[in-house]
Amino acid sequence: MAIKIPRLKKKNTWRSKLVSAALGLAALAIIAFLAVCNWRIYNNRHEMEAQIEKLQEQVQVLEERRATLQAGLNAAQGDSFQEEKMREQGYKRPGEEVIAVLQDSQANATKQEGQNGDNFWLNLWENIKGLKP
Repeated sequence: MAIKIPRLKKKNTWRSKLVSAALGLAALAIIAFLAVCNWRIYNNRHEMEAQIEKLQEQVQVLEERRATLQAGLNAAQGDSFQEEKMREQGYKRPGEEVIAVLQDSQANATKQEGQNGDNFWLNLWENIKGLKP
């Protein structure tokens, strides 16, 4: 014996339609909120990646500069560099003699006069300046 259970019809009342509409709007609002948040994160990521690239370039430049400075520091700590600087300041080793080469001031003056005579444009300019109106 099979008993038949009659099916009940659901009433489509305004209350059920309102609840369905409210749930749909809530779902759309949540989806929109998540989309906006995802878009902001995407933009921030691109800005941060660009900033990382700039900073990496700066790090590379600073590393090259550090290497150059380290090489200069290593050279400055060597004995030959220190000896060269001491000799530039006029120091000498024990037993050495310092020889100074002096230039003759008359030879320099003659040299300068010869240079002036050899320069065509300078002579021309001197002649033009010498003209009186």
